[in-house]
Amino acid sequence: MAFWNGRTVRTIGVLAAALTLGACSTADVEAAPTAPALTSEAPSATPSPEPEPEAEPEASSATDGFLAWLDASRLPDADDACARMTPELAEKMIAELNASWGSSVDSCDEMIVATAELYRSLDQSAEVDIAVQEETATDATLFVTYVQSGDCGTVVMTRGSEAWILTELSQECAV
Repeated sequence: MAFWNGRTVRTIGVLAAALTLGACSTADVEAAPTAPALTSEAPSATPSPEPEPEAEPEASSATDGFLAWLDASRLPDADDACARMTPELAEKMIAELNASWGSSVDSCDEMIVATAELYRSLDQSAEVDIAVQEETATDATLFVTYVQSGDCGTVVMTRGSEAWILTELSQECAV
């Protein structure tokens, strides 16, 4: 699932997923006072309070969800990146990492940190080209190509209660 051979080591991120934005809460917004109905008094010189800005909304598209996962996986923000992946996808990627690199990572968090360090050491860009193959309100299939390496994969996502999640149905391109 992850790209662990020589050419594709840079694309581990193609097949993992999106939740931090879902953890953002919206700020309470104070309602501006309503103007009195047709009176002859001069309006008050006191300005209306400015509403507080709302927290950033949840990723609205599967593309936004994938990019949020990619950002989290490269920082690394392992909690966020792992929350954006199904447990089955994480297990699959851990097994591939351990088999391909002789690693001994045991958890999604360890995998995200290890792969982020690998990308950083190889100076690999996270720039991607994303083609939406199919997207509904609850499911999506993206074709993702890493611009620098040309590595690619099909990313299958489902919309969770808070964010888009990458699933174990994701696959890298044939090598």
